[in-house]
Amino acid sequence: MKCEKKLKRIRRYMAGLLAVWLFCIHSVPVFADRTFNDIEHSYAADAIEAMAAQGYVTGYKDGSFRPLQLISRQEWASIFAKTLKRTANDKGPASFRDVSPWALPYVQVLQEENITKGTGGQLFGAKRNLTRQDMAVWYARYFGVSETTPSSGISSFVDRSDISDYAQTSVWLMERLELIEGDTDHYFHPKQFVKRQDATLVAYRVWLGGDELRERAKRLLDSSGNEAATANQPASPSEPEKIAVDLAPEISGQRANPQIAEPRSHSPRPDPPAGPVTPTEPVTPTEPVTPTEPKPPDRPVIPPGSDPKPPGTPPVIPPVTPPTTPPKPPVLPVGDPPVDFVADEVVIKAPELVNQPETYPSYQLSFQLYNEGRPVSIPAASVTSVTYTFSDELGVFDEQGKIAHAENIPAADNFIPVGIKVTIAKPYQVLTAQTKLIVKGKTPPVEDPSVIRSVYLATYTIPQSITLDPAAWSMPYVFQNTKGEVIPPSLLPSDLKLRIEDSRRIFDEDGHIANLHLIPAVNSVIPFKIEVESPSQGIHFISDAELTVVPGERKKQYFAVSLMLQGQDPGSTTTVEQIEQARQLLMDHFGPNLKVTWAMENRFVFVESNRPQLKKVLEYVDQYGDEVGILDGYPNNLYELPFWELRMNEWLYMYRYNALNELHQSGTLGSPSVFESMDTDQYRKYLPKSLTSFTVNPEQTQWLKDHFKITSAMGWSATQYNVNGMYGEGSPLMPYWSNKDNPMVPAQGFTDNSGTVFMNSITIDPIGSRYTKDSSRWTLHPGDPYVNETDAAPQLYIAQQYLDNPFQRINTVNYMSIILDINWLASNHNMSQIWENFVNHFPADREVEIVGVDGLKQIYESSAGSNNDHAEFTLMFRGSGIQTVMDSNNSPANLRYLWTENASQRIILSKEDGDAAWSIIDFTDYTRSPVPKTPYNLNKDTDVSYVTGRNFKLNPAAPLTAEEIQRIKDRLKEIYFAEEVNYQ
Repeated sequence: MKCEKKLKRIRRYMAGLLAVWLFCIHSVPVFADRTFNDIEHSYAADAIEAMAAQGYVTGYKDGSFRPLQLISRQEWASIFAKTLKRTANDKGPASFRDVSPWALPYVQVLQEENITKGTGGQLFGAKRNLTRQDMAVWYARYFGVSETTPSSGISSFVDRSDISDYAQTSVWLMERLELIEGDTDHYFHPKQFVKRQDATLVAYRVWLGGDELRERAKRLLDSSGNEAATANQPASPSEPEKIAVDLAPEISGQRANPQIAEPRSHSPRPDPPAGPVTPTEPVTPTEPVTPTEPKPPDRPVIPPGSDPKPPGTPPVIPPVTPPTTPPKPPVLPVGDPPVDFVADEVVIKAPELVNQPETYPSYQLSFQLYNEGRPVSIPAASVTSVTYTFSDELGVFDEQGKIAHAENIPAADNFIPVGIKVTIAKPYQVLTAQTKLIVKGKTPPVEDPSVIRSVYLATYTIPQSITLDPAAWSMPYVFQNTKGEVIPPSLLPSDLKLRIEDSRRIFDEDGHIANLHLIPAVNSVIPFKIEVESPSQGIHFISDAELTVVPGERKKQYFAVSLMLQGQDPGSTTTVEQIEQARQLLMDHFGPNLKVTWAMENRFVFVESNRPQLKKVLEYVDQYGDEVGILDGYPNNLYELPFWELRMNEWLYMYRYNALNELHQSGTLGSPSVFESMDTDQYRKYLPKSLTSFTVNPEQTQWLKDHFKITSAMGWSATQYNVNGMYGEGSPLMPYWSNKDNPMVPAQGFTDNSGTVFMNSITIDPIGSRYTKDSSRWTLHPGDPYVNETDAAPQLYIAQQYLDNPFQRINTVNYMSIILDINWLASNHNMSQIWENFVNHFPADREVEIVGVDGLKQIYESSAGSNNDHAEFTLMFRGSGIQTVMDSNNSPANLRYLWTENASQRIILSKEDGDAAWSIIDFTDYTRSPVPKTPYNLNKDTDVSYVTGRNFKLNPAAPLTAEEIQRIKDRLKEIYFAEEVNYQ
């Protein structure tokens, strides 16, 4: 029966060898003797191949394993769970929010067994690198160490004081089990990161040990105590920490060459938790080991205990030095009785056997004795009472483990069955062990360390588009040679070429951002390929890569609010209660640290009955820093300039009379003294700071600047003439210093700068209707009389797109603005409900600052300076799907818009779902000269906008010139937009 089982094992092993041989032939022809093309010089090569044959680890598509690359915590969780045959848990909610989807089932099953806890706050530290002491902690928990386990002993490492308290017992246990070792100076380096080859070899040894290893661990923990702690003390005082070069891993730095037929099964019993895991930030991120289903064994596996020395160097001195002559029966010295020596297990230890005759004379088999799972050494007094004999079926070794018949050594990739028999005289014991020693082929010539064999990214994340500065972001690459070592930039070939293949078109071939708006949502993964080519090195391969989208730091956004105060008769006048309710509604949602503009018209400031309202406004100016503004909503085609000037003088005179009566002087209407009496340190804060209006003329804005020092204007006037049938289009998005001859045109320099900043008023949906000739109303306003709804779903939908505008990081200022007639809202139920719904459901997780009209101007001025040279704004969003009772005012949900402008031009693109390319629906050239001046007394059908003949809403037949097309292409490139555009 034993022979039959042995024959079956040999057949399975030979089948595994054949499978590995065929795989190597077809996947990596240059390194046909290895599963991976970069592990030939790895001390863990055999363990890596054995684990790969089981499906517990895999490499990369370029045929590499990258043994020297650091391993992340989630990669380790995958290997750990699969090695111990834990079934992946893909049921239930995710317990950690930073774990990649492929690793989450393995992490969750280990969490359920209390093997890992994460780092707190639903974070696992998934992509942080694993530390050496944490690797020990995970396995110790699997072996039975918990928070209640008493301190079982102290490891013998020189730097044991550097081991964290929660890991002391774990490191001690793993050292006792001979699963980890220090470097050649016996330093453990507990907080250094683990390489892929280190992790694979430790996992391999635990997998190989099976239940017997767990039993040894249990015996050690059960028998631990003061005696165990004493036994673990080092024999000599600690040496000062040394600087180690190319430190050995926390397992013996030797090839795991000895093989046994199959591992024992593993018990699925969960283990209690241990102390908290405190990972450190990764230095070099790693790519995940792709999870695969376990395969049947197809290679022999390797037991623990191999030699840390490279091939060709003297072996480590074995626990028992083999005699040079055949063993003889022990002869005890007279008068010196033998000492009882107890051991219950023997393990064969063997260095790598390379099929190179020059290494044969120095080759030596050895063994290690254990008692109850702990390694034991033979006392000097009992050494003669212990005899041993090595044997092998091929007759290669003599009884002392030396090579006696080299001619019997089989060819590379075959194995030598080796056995040992150890006899202990007192008490009488006979221990045996077997292993299979794989014969390795000659070491291939060392490849030039500058030859590129793999490439990966030095980062694994990219910020979401709304927080990304595309000009500052770059794709960092790391190149490795066949040993997995990083190649310094100075050694990279001069003809090296890299090309990115990105099916999503986020990146161009050079790895730069091509389409900023295509970056997906947070936690999404962007897969792509990196093509590497160097003719001088004869390499050309493609490597997979991916980036995870993460949150970044958002740029502050502003919401400018101008509240209109109108009327002089009871019932039509804005009341104190309405003023209080309007501000309280904003404060309830946005907090008290907000500022608004109270824009008052002539009739409101004229009557003494409105003094309580004016007192409330001044109270808010004192308490919150609110602004006073002028409201004038009359179209400029009704008055000559002198009449409008009279209205403004009346406004200031009556405002002072009813709000600041202590400054009143009769008979000063129109006199500069009215303004001068208020332009003092005590009263300056009560002066009007801005104009809120429907329409405004260059002469009007100049007059306000000269007489009232007002340099900010917001309203329909700033951007769009559609009062009394007049129409025109300016810049609905970007605040700008206006041209001295036309408030709709951005100034191109200091000579034509009016000195006043213009802003649009109702920028909740600047193109809420389809952009066609017959649809001139562009907005979905919470106070729109043509909207019958009582909730603000359409407006909130559009506001959300402003807040999540992918281009906001490159904008000068991100803002929305609105003018509200709070008395009109209060008297119309559906409008008040819409506005209240809008405020209460405004996204709470967005940092939005409420400011007044002049406050927004100051923010713009601090960002852009005193001119428009560096000002820009870009917005992409989709229509809301709403249609008002006026058929022409609709916002189709199947349309997307890209609106981009700077001081030189305005460009608007649109794309309907299913279209192959974007269409240009507007190109307005702000640099055209001379700038048309907007005079008084315009005919109601006069177009007062700045039209160049390329505004397709008004003149769709005008073709674009070659120069204009080039300007559009240059602008789209500036904003990182590279999708297909139809230019005709």
